[in-house]
Amino acid sequence: MPERRWIILAALFASRAAIGFQFQSVGSAANLLMADLGIGYSQVGMLLGAYMLPGVIVAFPAGLLGSRGREKMLGIAGLLLMAASGLALSYSGDLAFALVARIIGGVGGTIVGLVATKMVADWFESSEMVLAMSLLQMSWPFGAMVALPIQALIGQSFGWHGVMASGAICSVAVLLAFAMIPRAAQPIQAVAVGRGRLARAARLPVIVSGVIWGAMNLAGVLFFSYAPLLMVAQGSSPTIAASLTSLAIWCIILAIPAGGYLVNRSGRPISAIVGCSLIGAAALLLFVADFHPTISCLIFGLSIGPMSGAILSLPTRVLEPVDRSVGFGLFYTCFYVLMAAGPLAAGRLQDAFDSPSAALVAGAALLASMVPLLALFWSVSRRREDAQAGHPAKLRAVS
Repeated sequence: MPERRWIILAALFASRAAIGFQFQSVGSAANLLMADLGIGYSQVGMLLGAYMLPGVIVAFPAGLLGSRGREKMLGIAGLLLMAASGLALSYSGDLAFALVARIIGGVGGTIVGLVATKMVADWFESSEMVLAMSLLQMSWPFGAMVALPIQALIGQSFGWHGVMASGAICSVAVLLAFAMIPRAAQPIQAVAVGRGRLARAARLPVIVSGVIWGAMNLAGVLFFSYAPLLMVAQGSSPTIAASLTSLAIWCIILAIPAGGYLVNRSGRPISAIVGCSLIGAAALLLFVADFHPTISCLIFGLSIGPMSGAILSLPTRVLEPVDRSVGFGLFYTCFYVLMAAGPLAAGRLQDAFDSPSAALVAGAALLASMVPLLALFWSVSRRREDAQAGHPAKLRAVS
């Protein structure tokens, strides 16, 4: 039935939202964790990065397994790991135990995120792909946005242990919805068995696009996690700081589908990404300078949203359907390398400068670095298309 794919998309949306909800738990309880466990910004960065670290190892094998058509079982297993992680974190008594628990959750989150992206690519036609992917990408910031005020209240009432337990409860609730995904046969294009390897000409463009995706998301994570700390240091209350940060996430959520539609209509995704990344970098610098924080948050959110669908569409320009699962496995491996190392590096920067603004300046630098990376992607993808088409006249526009 045609509507089945939208039911599936709703379940996948909820599953990725649970990842954002659980990831945000450390950022929401950062001050409580630092006070109770006696840790600093570097250790908070370690806990943030530990959630992404497993993706470096797990993403590619998960992509290989996904090509065998076992997405539903993989997704259920991933959600179970996320629930176990949240429960274990709620009983953590030291940093080492918390790190292990976060890594377990990161394994589950990696699997769930990859499965969600691949299933959307499998179930939706090309004419609906941009809309479907844009809606899917709303889920992670939606989960983080919901987490900020809810987890702030939970932290005030039940401490950081309650915040971590909320991630487990959310994962279990989503698992029930995910388990109801129809077991009907997938579309014909989704059942092609992957080759288990990626064509050489497609590897570099996929790697570059994965780094771009990681840079954008890492900049967003640094903002979500450390903007509240900076606002508190500048004199705001924790509740106001969390509310203002969630306002930026709301802007991202609204801008993802609207911006994706406009970018798709314009036919110039690379130009749109360049413009939005530079605007986002400028907004972060203005925020650090305490120049109208509310306006800076709004501009940042509106600039980040339109890039999501455009960046996620980059790998599809160079991947054949048969290579989709393996290609997205490589794409997410690059993404997770940045997401695992970035928060730790940002935490050390904050410790070195003794200011929560250091991570936000690093986020602005990440957004600015996307411009030369996009130029590299355009160059290598154009050479690939030249080789395939035989002459420049048949090039597909990428800018």
